[in-house]
Amino acid sequence: MTTTIVWLSLLVSIIFTGFIIHFIRKQVLKEQYAILWLILSGMMIFFSLFPVTLDRLAMMLNVSYAPSLLYFLGFIGTLCILLHLTIAVSMLSERTVTLAQKLAIHEEQLQQNIRNSNNYGQMEGE
Repeated sequence: MTTTIVWLSLLVSIIFTGFIIHFIRKQVLKEQYAILWLILSGMMIFFSLFPVTLDRLAMMLNVSYAPSLLYFLGFIGTLCILLHLTIAVSMLSERTVTLAQKLAIHEEQLQQNIRNSNNYGQMEGE
């Protein structure tokens, strides 16, 4: 791998990590969701600094073309992030339904109390 590619991939990895940290600080990205992104960016920095490690890992796993292993690892990382986010969305969806049901119950109770107080006021007026 040429030094230009190594430096370029390192620069992109550091910029990516910087964006993640910036989003965490501005509270655009919650820490619990950022962990997987930070792991992914850490892997990007690691393989940028030590590209020989990818070649060795590819040889150990009997992968003939090391960049294809990198794509595979990226794909697996992306699947993990998607699974994590899907679980979070599912939990939020369930929570939204529960909150909507509780709100409907409270609104019905409020309307019932208003009707009862109006009926009570009418009885006193008679």
